[in-house]
Amino acid sequence: MTEHTKIWHTLIIGGGAGGLFCAGSFSAPKLLLEHNRRPGEKLSITGGGKCNFGHRSVSAGDYLCSHKHFCKNALAAFGPQAFARLLRQAQIPFDELPSGQLFARSAPEITRFLTRRARQQNTTLLCQTQVLGLTREKDLFCVRTSRGNFYARQVVVAAGGLSYPALGATGLSFQLAHALGLAVTPLRPALVGWSVPQPLRAVCKALAGNSCPVQISVGTHSEKGQLLFTHGGISGPAVLQSSLFWSEGEKVRINFLPQLPWAAFLAQHKNAPAPFSKLLPPHLSGKITKLLLGPLDVRAADASKELLRRVEQTLCAWSFVPAGTAGYTRAEVTAGGVDVTQINPHTLECKNIPGLFFIGEALDVTGRVGGYNLHWAWASAFCAAQELAKR
Repeated sequence: MTEHTKIWHTLIIGGGAGGLFCAGSFSAPKLLLEHNRRPGEKLSITGGGKCNFGHRSVSAGDYLCSHKHFCKNALAAFGPQAFARLLRQAQIPFDELPSGQLFARSAPEITRFLTRRARQQNTTLLCQTQVLGLTREKDLFCVRTSRGNFYARQVVVAAGGLSYPALGATGLSFQLAHALGLAVTPLRPALVGWSVPQPLRAVCKALAGNSCPVQISVGTHSEKGQLLFTHGGISGPAVLQSSLFWSEGEKVRINFLPQLPWAAFLAQHKNAPAPFSKLLPPHLSGKITKLLLGPLDVRAADASKELLRRVEQTLCAWSFVPAGTAGYTRAEVTAGGVDVTQINPHTLECKNIPGLFFIGEALDVTGRVGGYNLHWAWASAFCAAQELAKR
């Protein structure tokens, strides 16, 4: 019997983090299809090559989803330390940062571990295989590929989102969902930097490479952390986190002095003969202050009430509407996805198409920066595998 005539117990579409973990979490004979030359291409470069695989504390509140309670079951079934225990058992070293982020010392080592684990659990890996379509034929699924048709009783769609197209992201998960009549919520790049309007671009370009602590407000959401100026706009952890809650056309507000009581600062320095760029360090570097303020960077003693108001507005409430994001080429994840009202939250199986599962980034569940999205890949894959192991 060939791979084409065999009826597989399960066929997994996508050899990324979720697909590999699912394949290694139950022992039934399964086929994993991956269109890249090797599985785990994106996983192997995450975290700057060190793979931020999780966080010591994970809850549903760390995720953006149109139905906020959806991911609670999976997160409860596969807790924040579960993946770390697997690494300890495999004697793979990792580090826990003071922030709670869990980092492996080598992202490629995590990929090798998951690939080895999948093969040990009766998985056949077939790389450089393009999936062209998915249909249901009676009690079987037919997966059309560049290597012919494959048949399985269950299918797991783990093909990720649209971020990092250079590593093969195509939006296949959403294409397959649409073809099967499933709803997909609006998609957008997330955990991504912003480009700024033309009048602000010269300031960002002049400050490219400089960073500082800020507080960013988007609607009712507020985020503290580091901001990094880039040649075309702003990035850094605080911006990436905030981008998750931003909608196109929405104004953002940035406080460059989140720890400084402005009124007390002015009272202390109202008669100072120095400009603000000399007074504000160490709260904010002189270079950043000077370029943000431009002609407003006068001696504090000479500043009128109106000028002081404008200085405060610039440094404590710098407001603008981003021109856009850096796009899917720079986005860590895709926000939006398969509408979770169609998915069983305990098993990740499609309610109306028995035997069809969606996991990871394919779903409308997006985590914050800090290892949360990989943890969702593990947790959703684990729940699907638990159900598949019973069949």
